[in-house]
Amino acid sequence: MRQSTRGVPMPSWERREIVLRTNATGHEMTAPVFVCRGRDERPLAHVQANVHGAELQGNAAVLALFDLLERESVRGTVVLVPRVNPISANQQVGDYVEGVYDFGTGANFNRGYLYLTGPSRSSSAACYVDVDSFAGVNRDATLREIRDHFREALKAALAAVKAEAGTWGMDARLEFALAIQEMAVEADVVLDLHTGDRAPRYLYAPEGAVAAARSFGFPFVLEVPYRFGGALDEACFVPWQDLSDAFSRIGRDDVPRFVDGFTVELGSMNAFSVSAGEEDARRIASALRYYGVLDGEPDVPAHRVVACPLGDYRSFSSPAGGLVDAAVLPGTPVKRGDLVARLVDFQRCRRLPPRAADAVVEVRAPEDGIVLLFHASASVPKGARLFSMMTRTRNL
Repeated sequence: MRQSTRGVPMPSWERREIVLRTNATGHEMTAPVFVCRGRDERPLAHVQANVHGAELQGNAAVLALFDLLERESVRGTVVLVPRVNPISANQQVGDYVEGVYDFGTGANFNRGYLYLTGPSRSSSAACYVDVDSFAGVNRDATLREIRDHFREALKAALAAVKAEAGTWGMDARLEFALAIQEMAVEADVVLDLHTGDRAPRYLYAPEGAVAAARSFGFPFVLEVPYRFGGALDEACFVPWQDLSDAFSRIGRDDVPRFVDGFTVELGSMNAFSVSAGEEDARRIASALRYYGVLDGEPDVPAHRVVACPLGDYRSFSSPAGGLVDAAVLPGTPVKRGDLVARLVDFQRCRRLPPRAADAVVEVRAPEDGIVLLFHASASVPKGARLFSMMTRTRNL
């Protein structure tokens, strides 16, 4: 291992590529994978960015991590995958990247991953792990044996899905999911870097992961229940929670959830800042220290961290179509009845001479909470999500 000028062992690096899709002219659409190896193989962190085409800022964080990891004392392994989705990155219409949904299938790129501890795409038992059977067979195993054997079982399930698909051909959505999950299944912690529409920095974290969530230092945390909904963070941590619950059912309460997954929201879409990426990378490094991937202690949050359950993160549907004049910034606390936005609809001006006040619809907060996110566009139809709020918040 290389030595720095301070005598600290420096990590080794490797680069490879993964194929996400092959287009109609036979060209492979690939993403680069950079692997930073420290003293030990584990803990292993998988960090990917830009699965949705317009959510760009995570790439700036990965860029900054290249240099930051050279300065850190790396204990484990960090897998970095910027621009993980070349399909969505190239779905550009005019000046805008429409990258949440796949133009070919209509599906959300972050809702097609496989639930490896429950029947999903296949009826074959080989394509998922029965956690109760696994717990019964491994009742007396050590924690390390349980962790290692279960990871091998998850990898075998992925291989079975892939083999089964070979008979009739693999659809594009499955090919994409497998390419990513075959990497992420190796990880002890998974960070999927996204952005909101118009939003501050915030975090989706598994319920109960309080200290881990605080190690990121983000001011807002949405607590994700132990249920699978198709996103990568859930695909990574829910099977391990299922495993822990299965052992509890047979009287072993010492088996933790060995793997955590987070969706890390780095501001607003269609924005990219190298300087802001340096701060984002520092926060990610703090979390990697918490998980022991890097040596040292995580940073203490510089401000209050506010959380709410995902079920209390509520979206407000626009009562009218029009142009949006936000009355508050994303991340602002509000009380019920406070003005959140004004909608301007010129069709409402029926009197002459026309008056500006006639065109305006005021939108007020339906509950106390924090306005976390606004619709990406300043023009919305009636019924579209106008903003989303954290309600029933608590300090984390």
